[in-house]
Amino acid sequence: MKKIFLSTMMLIGAYGFTQAQISGGIKGGLNFANQEYSSDGFSISPDMRTSFHLGAFAVVNFSDNLGLQPELLYSSKGSEFEFGGTTATAKYNYLDIPILLRYSINEMISLHAGPQISLLMSAEDDDGNDLSDGVTGSDLGLSFGGQIDLPAGLVGGLRYNLGLSNIAEDDAGGEVKNKVFQVYVGYKLFGN
Repeated sequence: MKKIFLSTMMLIGAYGFTQAQISGGIKGGLNFANQEYSSDGFSISPDMRTSFHLGAFAVVNFSDNLGLQPELLYSSKGSEFEFGGTTATAKYNYLDIPILLRYSINEMISLHAGPQISLLMSAEDDDGNDLSDGVTGSDLGLSFGGQIDLPAGLVGGLRYNLGLSNIAEDDAGGEVKNKVFQVYVGYKLFGN
């Protein structure tokens, strides 16, 4: 009975996937990154760090209005601190993997929301000193935003990534969470 059930579910899933409309392309843009530091009831938010992200996206539409938009992005985050006229920058580079639920309002405008896992690639300061010992290897967050699909395969959008997990190592004391506002453009390489 289990085999019949599993075979039936696989056939339904395969049929659904073949009926889905798939497209994909490349994208890149600006990150306006910041972090929130908190410890013992005290919280600070340093200055924003302007950086970048780039990568690839796919769109799997299951109906006219509903679909998924998984992405794979190299994304530079962090923050800047000012101490007595001197600026120090914390640069955290991640491989972001958002899996976003996509709701299309019409043929041009869609809204996105979903979880994002970020894998730490490197962490350093202005002088190239390694900061990775004080940072966890991953970050779990929530992403939401909107996108405009223009003619000729062009796309553009806005997104906010809210870090939900503490990226500071346990022995560092306190919590550090990423916050990133993104502006991007892209180009569809295949599909509609």
